Amino acid sequence: MTRHRLSPLWPVALATCAVVLGACTNTDPTTEADDTPTAQPSDSPTATTSHAVTDLMEVPEDTALEPGTYSVGLLFADGPTRAVVDVPLGYHGGGPVIGSAGGDIAFWGSVTKVDTDPCLGGKHIGAGTSVHDLATRLGALRHMRTSQPEPVTIGGFHGVHVRLTAPADLDRCRNGSVTIFTAGGPWLEWDIPGATFDEWILDVHGTRVVGGARIHPSAAKPDEFIHMVESATFTGAGRL
Repeated sequence: MTRHRLSPLWPVALATCAVVLGACTNTDPTTEADDTPTAQPSDSPTATTSHAVTDLMEVPEDTALEPGTYSVGLLFADGPTRAVVDVPLGYHGGGPVIGSAGGDIAFWGSVTKVDTDPCLGGKHIGAGTSVHDLATRLGALRHMRTSQPEPVTIGGFHGVHVRLTAPADLDRCRNGSVTIFTAGGPWLEWDIPGATFDEWILDVHGTRVVGGARIHPSAAKPDEFIHMVESATFTGAGRL
């Protein structure tokens, strides 16, 4: 059996990129009209927990994390908005990514292009700007099994959850992996057959934010990745 090493979720050259989260860009988003209502956050979406919060951007990459609360920067966004995540035992992290042998999570502040055929390589189309835009494009991907969008609320902000499942056999796929979307730099991709990509697409005061989890099919605790994203709150929301 071929063993696949868990690569970083989104390889970001932090030292050489201009924005605070280290995004490297090469494409522009496509702007489209949308009838998705702007989120009306409930309770206090910008509230942090009463526990001490550690800024993950100050933690060296691949550091073993103590269980606790971490402030996670948004990939490809240079504003002050952060996701605040409670991390259990057994994870490592640094910069904008939290992971383990079973997968990893991160939050995207921008998504600009979608690959219409993640396996064989299709057109790279604009991802639009709204929750509906991206959910529609992900739902139309070829050679991926995609769930129907389900309404969600995370940190007081509304959106949808979509689960993408990679083919069980990636040998016929281009480069032996699937490639989903990008914000102009590295693409969200993985070379794990049957892996799932859970995407929570949120409207945060009119700006689209995507919480993502890549989960290995043999992950010991897959629900932990989902819980970390779904229980997140946001600080600085509305000032992306």
